[in-house]
Amino acid sequence: MSRLILCLSLIFISACIADDNSLPKANNVDITQPEGGDTMYKVISDICYLPECGAICSGDLYLPEEPNGARVVLLIHGGAWIAMERTRFNGISEFLVKNGYAVYNIDYRLVPQAPFPACEDDCVAAAEFLLKAGHPEMNQLNLEHIFVMGGSAGGHLALMVGLRLPVEKVAGILNFSGPTDLIAPEIQKLVDHAKLCADEPERNALLQKSSPALIASGKPLPPLLVLHNISDSLVPVKQAHRIIDAWLEGAGELQVYLYSGAKDKAHDIWQPAVKGPMLYQKLEQQILIFLKTQCEIDTAE
Repeated sequence: MSRLILCLSLIFISACIADDNSLPKANNVDITQPEGGDTMYKVISDICYLPECGAICSGDLYLPEEPNGARVVLLIHGGAWIAMERTRFNGISEFLVKNGYAVYNIDYRLVPQAPFPACEDDCVAAAEFLLKAGHPEMNQLNLEHIFVMGGSAGGHLALMVGLRLPVEKVAGILNFSGPTDLIAPEIQKLVDHAKLCADEPERNALLQKSSPALIASGKPLPPLLVLHNISDSLVPVKQAHRIIDAWLEGAGELQVYLYSGAKDKAHDIWQPAVKGPMLYQKLEQQILIFLKTQCEIDTAE
């Protein structure tokens, strides 16, 4: 994909209360015109949402060609709470922004550099920063309420953010392949691998508080999209059924797409040999249906 990068400006944000090596960078502004006449979009990189935690708590803001009043997705990467970074979801960001949605694609503190559930708290802080238009370019967006989207561990974090924010601030949660009950037997291998709360005497109680399927009871629930590979070898599909049951019990609005994927590719969400990487088109279609439906409901109201 060819890029036209215009050096428009360098916007320096306040220095973080941290050592010099962790200070946030200046925000670079890239304007991208994809090949084939696709929609132009702008990316403002390295926007720090939690200065006291340093540059790791930053994200890239993707703005569509027509940003005024655009709906917004907070995007949270996966990596078993211990690995990966936001660039892994650049392809998802590009897919969303080309379809007219603004995206704030974030990083957060990983385990064990920060004890669990610091990653969850960071993601909530990012959502609050976005809702308050913490960066000037966010003022033009529709921030009455936002979508929260994530995959794998990011799906778990998206669910927790959506349940911790005031329900009226959440347009919808999009969870693909995310753990939903951290004390359930089928997810213990992954939880133990990540060493979540491993040294805490009240480990089970802490994990229960961070289990969306357990804390959803009695709460007002925002709309939810669940995407999950029936043959997922990393996060068993039973985890999807747990959050589905919780939403049904709470009479929450729900869209579910369970699909038959490969058993040897964990979640099996990525198109093969495509840069980005990019989600399977069948998953992209489900995402667009959900987003469009919720936006239409908002307009009707």
